[in-house]
Amino acid sequence: MKHITLVLSIILCTACGVTKNSAVTAQNDVLIEYTAITRGSFLEIKLQDQVILVKTAQQGPDKTRTISKAEWDILMADLHAIDLNTLPALEAPSMKRAHDGAAAAKLKVIEDDTVYSTTEFDHNNPNVNIKPLVDYILELAKTVK
Repeated sequence: MKHITLVLSIILCTACGVTKNSAVTAQNDVLIEYTAITRGSFLEIKLQDQVILVKTAQQGPDKTRTISKAEWDILMADLHAIDLNTLPALEAPSMKRAHDGAAAAKLKVIEDDTVYSTTEFDHNNPNVNIKPLVDYILELAKTVK
């Protein structure tokens, strides 16, 4: 009986470790891209593997910084609060980008080799469903020097 209990304990501990490692791998296997472009401005933000990259000119240098685990966890929580399959169908709340009143922005998420992307929306005015994620991405981008 003791041997069976010991074997079951080892199996359970091993299974829990695999699940935990799989969750960590899944979180690190995500690429989030946010772009906002108009005639006079350019912004590209990429987040992957707890690193944020910000580019403010198409030919300009990349600025990067490491994101803390707490920041990354908030980002992942905001991301996983969204049904990624709905991204292409989200409607933009305004159309200022149509007459250069705002930069045309786009959010793209690549997770598990699947690409999810929104249609264009006005920079700083995303659909309410993605607003917490977009706002947090922009907040993190401001911290990159």
